[in-house]
Amino acid sequence: MNTTLEHILVATDFSHSSSTAVGYAAALAHSLGARLHLVHVLEDPFTTAGHYEWHLPDTPARREERYERALARLSQDAAAVSGVVAASIEVRSGWVTHALAQAAIDYGADLIVLGTRGHAGLRHLFDGDRAQRLQRTTGRPILTVRDVADAPVSGQASAA
Repeated sequence: MNTTLEHILVATDFSHSSSTAVGYAAALAHSLGARLHLVHVLEDPFTTAGHYEWHLPDTPARREERYERALARLSQDAAAVSGVVAASIEVRSGWVTHALAQAAIDYGADLIVLGTRGHAGLRHLFDGDRAQRLQRTTGRPILTVRDVADAPVSGQASAA
């Protein structure tokens, strides 16, 4: 069996673990001659960040502001790896798992790279359930990357 990777999709929520995942994916894309695609999903419904979640009405102005901030951050992430590999960027909206599955199909992704983190607060972007659901939906392999800062200290149990 000869497996080739031509397109690598990285889902990012701009956390430390996502930044680490972008770095791993860029190195992998460079070594394999693959294309790198960075995708961020503006999740619906829009909720506030922090310990308490509040659903906010998603006005056109708020959506445009969120889109512009996400696009600017994706541009920064792409620029950070530009010395290694060129990366396309895209902001999508909707439910994260569905939007990423569609992006994987649209880009013809041979591999999906996700940053994972422990259960901090009430929400987190990628946990085992979401990663498994994404893998079942797309049928594509998924590489999960955990940032060193998010890893449990030696001798402590992991919350994930």
